[in-house]
Formats: sequence, C-alpha cells, structure tokens
Amino acid sequence: MTDKTPQSPHKLSPKLQKVRNDLDRVLRDYDLSQREYDSLIEDMKKRRRRIEGGGDSVFDDIVEE
Repeated sequence: MTDKTPQSPHKLSPKLQKVRNDLDRVLRDYDLSQREYDSLIEDMKKRRRRIEGGGDSVFDDIVEE
C-alpha cells in the first residue's frame, strides 16, 4: 500500500504500537492496491466477528465461501 495511514490521536500501548509498526511494514512490503487492502480489512473484520461471537450459535463454525 502506498498511502500513509493516519496516526491515532491517542497514545498506544507499547504492545499495540509494536503490532501497528509490524503491520505497517508488512503492508508496505506487499504494496497492496486499495482494493486488495479493503478486501484484507473486510476479511479481518469477519474473522474478529466470528471469534468474538464464537460459540453463540451452531452456525458459527460454518465457513463462508
């Protein structure tokens, strides 16, 4: 990805700052297009929802195709 991501207005914990730095480096290395980046973010959001809601429904373990 070639554009810079906006910095958060609040101070991040050292652990979160390390994750952010690592993620920024990886994204620069792969040079994703905006469409690829948006797809990646959507996938991460779906995974988070599935993990956070895991076990709530018998359908949670069904993988979307």
